[in-house]
Amino acid sequence: MEKLERPNNIHHQAFLCRDAEQTRWFYEDVMGFKLVAALDFESSPGSGEPLEYMHLFFEMGNGDHVAFFDIPDEVDEEKFNYKKGFDQHIAFEVDSLEDLDAWKEYLTKEIGWVSDPIDHDFVHSIYFYDPNGLALEITCRDKEYDQIMEKDTKEAHKILKQWTERTRPKKESRVGSEKLNERTVDTKELFKRLKISGAI
Repeated sequence: MEKLERPNNIHHQAFLCRDAEQTRWFYEDVMGFKLVAALDFESSPGSGEPLEYMHLFFEMGNGDHVAFFDIPDEVDEEKFNYKKGFDQHIAFEVDSLEDLDAWKEYLTKEIGWVSDPIDHDFVHSIYFYDPNGLALEITCRDKEYDQIMEKDTKEAHKILKQWTERTRPKKESRVGSEKLNERTVDTKELFKRLKISGAI
């Protein structure tokens, strides 16, 4: 089979939000992203079943988007608890450490809390939250970024192999080897879960 060309970029990442206007305030007024679509729907795209929801799209500087679903009948405050950055986060990029410091100062005034900059070696980052409990990061590349990444790329597969060998027994005890070996989707379970959630 002929090899497919890889996708070019992320068109959008989509998340659930508590309220469309609250989310617009944060991403447009605070973050400066342009609201380019507020789509009002009355049925699920998969099943056609009745479902009132809005799909928002905010355009970033390079044409990628961050998107949100406002589903009034599914608003549940537990869904908007603060998420750990290890579980899920979005990282936005700026050009310099000076820009990073300026964003920290600005966001602290606008939303009240932003982490101190963290040096990750290849990048430097600050962390904060949107109104939906979603962890966000603003990052900038270290001046040695290209050299660091070149070295990391050469060692990536070797380090991943060592990690897998070291941590697999712990994971097997938690989820079983069958789940770790999976390379296809369990369609019965998938459709069962999607049907329950109303996604199809």
